[in-house]
Amino acid sequence: MQSLDQRQRVPAARSSSHHARRARDHGPALRGGSPVLVEARTVRGDRRFLGAFAAALRERARSGPGHLGEVHFSDEGDHIHMVALWRSPVDLRSFVEEAHPDVLALRARSGAFPEVERVLWWSTAGAPVSREEAGERARRLREHGPGPRAFTLASPVPAPA
Repeated sequence: MQSLDQRQRVPAARSSSHHARRARDHGPALRGGSPVLVEARTVRGDRRFLGAFAAALRERARSGPGHLGEVHFSDEGDHIHMVALWRSPVDLRSFVEEAHPDVLALRARSGAFPEVERVLWWSTAGAPVSREEAGERARRLREHGPGPRAFTLASPVPAPA
């Protein structure tokens, strides 16, 4: 896997309906009604470098064994919103650790680390996840701290039985 500093700039924008369709059609892992981990991530940084950084993260996630699909993506210039589905917090943590070279490459190019806000929650496979729900859960995490409805990798909540 090439890191961000070894790649050419790849446009980050892609239709969110494409990714919603990809997640919906991803196979039995998403249609079985079992719990899936939802990750809503907002990344802020220098808009000159953020698109390439987001593209690197998206490529890395797609090749991750526990990544089930991306359901929302929006590039708003100085911040990018992504909502993805994962099999487990362990898989997501592996992705975060493997993305460290991309973070370092962004810092080398822009002179600053990106700001990342991440909120997690468990959902039933196949249940729709809206961008509004992601925003509400992020607000809940900021205001009330981690709990069953919104948590972080540092304060994980077990999957519901």
